[in-house]
Amino acid sequence: MLINLPFFKVMFKQQRNTVLKISGGIVLYEQLLTWVYPAISKTPAVTEIVDSFPSAVKTVFGVSANARTDTFEAYLCSQFFARIWTMLMALYGINSANALLSKLVEDGSLAFPLSAPISRSRVLTTQAAVLFVNNGLLITMTFLGLFLGTRVFGIMIDKTPYRHFFFLSLSFFSVISSYSLLFSTLAEKEKSLAYAYGLTFIFYVLDVLAGLSEQLSWMGNLSLFRLLKPQEVLEGTIKPTGIFIGLSLSACLLLYLAVRVFEKKDLPL
Repeated sequence: MLINLPFFKVMFKQQRNTVLKISGGIVLYEQLLTWVYPAISKTPAVTEIVDSFPSAVKTVFGVSANARTDTFEAYLCSQFFARIWTMLMALYGINSANALLSKLVEDGSLAFPLSAPISRSRVLTTQAAVLFVNNGLLITMTFLGLFLGTRVFGIMIDKTPYRHFFFLSLSFFSVISSYSLLFSTLAEKEKSLAYAYGLTFIFYVLDVLAGLSEQLSWMGNLSLFRLLKPQEVLEGTIKPTGIFIGLSLSACLLLYLAVRVFEKKDLPL
């Protein structure tokens, strides 16, 4: 096996409460959004107001300038998926990667597993498995909560695009988690956090700037966030198979690099 199961169980248990708290908050917020939507959808003035917003304002909220504003998916993306959820999941991945590796190296908690007959590569892949599984649980709870809300409040949706977005999200946040793990193998706790936060913030700013004007649109090609495309995927205007494959391969490459660095790193244990 690529992971050590007893070690996985211990680390997963340590992260369990955080995952439960975050997923609980996500589900409650989704119920609020789905509860409010039927009233909003019956008020044409709301759509007219949103349509009147400048494209720059729409971009800040993660809505494309030419995107529809009269669908549940448009509402959901502007209020949740495009910015709030994306940044919440990204920050979780960064912080958890740091807690699972850099923090444990710094306080000496990895001394015991590394002194046991477990290779460094298995230690790192086990920590990565904990992180990826927790990402998957958070994303799963997000979509289960959303399906529950739409069912309870009578909102009709086509679930197929949501399934596409589910798998795209898994690959997208796996990339963020993987480069956060890589930074954790390269630097101490504070520096690795700064590197991961900094890179993610740069991606975010590039994504926002790219939507502000045509002259800056080229910046979108440099942003990881431009690949997520929540509204386009949920409305079925694009199929993200190619993006999913590319992101998955990128996550695997970053994890491989992290393993190689960790194997050769001089650890202060």
